[in-house]
Amino acid sequence: MLKKAILPSSNNSKDVILIIQGAKRRRMMAYTAVKAVNTELGLRPDLATVK
Repeated sequence: MLKKAILPSSNNSKDVILIIQGAKRRRMMAYTAVKAVNTELGLRPDLATVK
């Protein structure tokens, strides 16, 4: 018996969500790395992440 195709309720697929989560994780890792380098150098600039 064939199953009826289910239309998604939104245009967010699992693959797209995984890519977005990975980008968020890389952005936060870069942000913490920059903060660590600035702390070692004694710099204290105001950093902001861009979304």
